[in-house]
Amino acid sequence: MQITGGKYNSLKIKTPDFDNIKPTLSKTRQGIFNALASLTEFEGKIFFDMFAGSGIMSLEAISRGFRTISFEKDKRTALAIKDSFKGLKLIPELYIGDSLKNILKVQVKADVIFIDPPYDSDLYEKSINLIKKEDILNENGIIILEHPISKKINIDGYKFIKAKTYGDKQITYLRK
Repeated sequence: MQITGGKYNSLKIKTPDFDNIKPTLSKTRQGIFNALASLTEFEGKIFFDMFAGSGIMSLEAISRGFRTISFEKDKRTALAIKDSFKGLKLIPELYIGDSLKNILKVQVKADVIFIDPPYDSDLYEKSINLIKKEDILNENGIIILEHPISKKINIDGYKFIKAKTYGDKQITYLRK
């Protein structure tokens, strides 16, 4: 896999071949950051990757100027993320364990929060409800959901910005 834009554009990243990881495809990543460019500044802004998996979304965000904070439950996967970052001579700000608990430990608010949990989980609504309840997102902050087209997600309390389809996946953008 390789980074699709920014400072580390075209650099290859070794991603783990674990069953629990489904990295966001390069065309989708590129589309997400192109869409984000019309919605917010990148430089110095804070990007939370709530269910980091391969860590590729955090690396894409760093490549474009974001400060990233990643959350990953699986320890083996978290070690793989650290290795990917090490390959770029970076150290991830990575919380290992339950994302919904760990996000409460972070002392800063996010400008962008990327949410891509296991598709068959109830973590979409739990995540966006927690973000609202605990006021984790900065004013004018953006939530990005990657989910199957067939999955209906309750977004009460958020303003729908837009959605884009990539094959059987949909990327949904929300504002506070």
